[in-house]
Amino acid sequence: MKKIARFFAATAMALVVCVAANAQDLTQAGELYNNAAAALQEGNDAAALEGFQKALAMAVTLGDEGAALATDCKAIIPKLLLSMGKEAANAKDMDKAIELLAQAQKLAGEYGQPEVAQDAKDLVPQIYIADGNALLNEKKFAEAAAEYQKALDLNGENGVAWLRLGMCKANTGDTEGAIAAFAKAGEFGQKANADKQAGNIYLKAAVAAYKAKNHAATLENVLKANEYGVKTANIYGGMAAFNLKKYDNCISLLEGDGSVNAKYYLARAYEAKGNNAKACEFYKQITSDKNFGAYATSKVGSLCK
Repeated sequence: MKKIARFFAATAMALVVCVAANAQDLTQAGELYNNAAAALQEGNDAAALEGFQKALAMAVTLGDEGAALATDCKAIIPKLLLSMGKEAANAKDMDKAIELLAQAQKLAGEYGQPEVAQDAKDLVPQIYIADGNALLNEKKFAEAAAEYQKALDLNGENGVAWLRLGMCKANTGDTEGAIAAFAKAGEFGQKANADKQAGNIYLKAAVAAYKAKNHAATLENVLKANEYGVKTANIYGGMAAFNLKKYDNCISLLEGDGSVNAKYYLARAYEAKGNNAKACEFYKQITSDKNFGAYATSKVGSLCK
């Protein structure tokens, strides 16, 4: 990252000290400024910041005679704080980054630098999100959720933060909170990702219910997953619907599924509805299957005449 000192280094080393009663103080303030500029050129940001702050404090006490020097210090300090905040974030020192950026935003506002203030403000949520991402990767879901919430407290329209917050809540068993967070993520530019995550919640619930032989819960969760475009559990929903004698649900979930299991349940669902023609269509497709072939063949013989 280029040091902001390069924008003013040419003038920083040549301050003109007026001859006055407080000329010694002004000279000392000028030396502090020049030493700070040199430190910044050498890459010692911390020393530079301290020097500029001391130079500013001294210049302010000098009134009109120190006004020009104070203005120069004020032009530098917020930008330096912003630069240091970015470097701390890159070094993964998130607490320090947040502290520096908060200072940059505050002082930039006081010193009439709205662009610097906005840059610092925009970076803070990103840092919370980055910190949350690191915690999420470590499966520290509660801690990660806290970081995403901090980002959202600053910017409630951050779709990525809502999405990741939903993922944390889903992994801690807060299904209602996760679905609400995914809905918010969808509002703010993350609809495809949010729908996939929400659908997967119901997908997992459907599989678990199927294993527990809870047909009603299986069908309910499969239908909810479908609302979000997740249809990989439709075979479970179709079989559950058949066992619940909800033949229309069975057919709608399994139609288009080319698996043998789907064809078997489609055939039986159509037969139960009295549509022998459609039942035969599917029975004929599975007569050679090792599991369903004998049953299908018998049905072809009795239904398909």
